[in-house]
Amino acid sequence: MKTKILFLTLFTVAFTFFTGQAWAQTTENQQELNTEQDSIKQRAQDDKKRLNALTDLKKDTKADAKVAKERAKEASRIEKEASDAAQEAKQAARMEQKAQRNRMKADKQARKAEKALEKTTDN
Repeated sequence: MKTKILFLTLFTVAFTFFTGQAWAQTTENQQELNTEQDSIKQRAQDDKKRLNALTDLKKDTKADAKVAKERAKEASRIEKEASDAAQEAKQAARMEQKAQRNRMKADKQARKAEKALEKTTDN
């Protein structure tokens, strides 16, 4: 009888000891698993945030590139207009210079004609 009680007590203590450890290990494993899952979720959220930020940056960069392209096009147009205006001004200056030379020649010829007319009138 004493052996029966002793074995029953020993068996109960051993069973409690081993199952307690098994439950504790399961709890630790479950906690580690939960912690790891939380870490993975956090990394996934961070990755999603970074992806969204990069997508926004890409959109902003495309918009900036479009604006820069439009400004470059406008600057090119203005530069072409300025070049054309400079050409026209240069041509106008040449024409004005030619017109002044022709007026001076015409004045000189008119004076010569006047002198010739005075000579013929005097004779």
